[in-house]
Amino acid sequence: MRRRFFVLIAAAFTLAACGLGANARRPADPELDALFEQLASAPDDATAARVEAEIWQRWSDSGSPTVDILLERANAAKAAGDPELALRFLDQASELAPDYAEPWSRRANLAYEAHDYSGAITAIQETLKREPRHFGALTGLGIIYEEIGQDRPALEAFRAALAVHPHYEAARQGVRRLEPRVDGRDA
Repeated sequence: MRRRFFVLIAAAFTLAACGLGANARRPADPELDALFEQLASAPDDATAARVEAEIWQRWSDSGSPTVDILLERANAAKAAGDPELALRFLDQASELAPDYAEPWSRRANLAYEAHDYSGAITAIQETLKREPRHFGALTGLGIIYEEIGQDRPALEAFRAALAVHPHYEAARQGVRRLEPRVDGRDA
């Protein structure tokens, strides 16, 4: 009961704290910005999927071979069933590249898989500080909120993901699930 209370409190403040699209991130990347413009205006799912793949590729490249190797090792540790080792690699990557969002995004996934929702929310918040357009993190936030019974914040997170990536299917499904409950209840 106490843990659920903590998670609910964290959930209540996270949308406001991470701004769902504001604040600091890595220095401007004109190529990534152009990809996000293409993503927002993609005429169909197939075009959006191609642009999305390019964005994920850009996000996976930290610009540092050392950090990239640490992320690869974190993935290998996770695949081998050693989340603690994976977290240590992610910590090292974050220390070397403090403005890089991906170690935080991957940390959020590890926390979520361990059912540590407050840890996942905190890591998502850190991800969004560094990359407010991270539609995967926004969608993950929506999934967590939905799982803990916070339908309105979940819907807001899914909608924020769709504002960035209108063709992101996981966010679309979240909106379809929650709109009737949330908007219907408040009407």
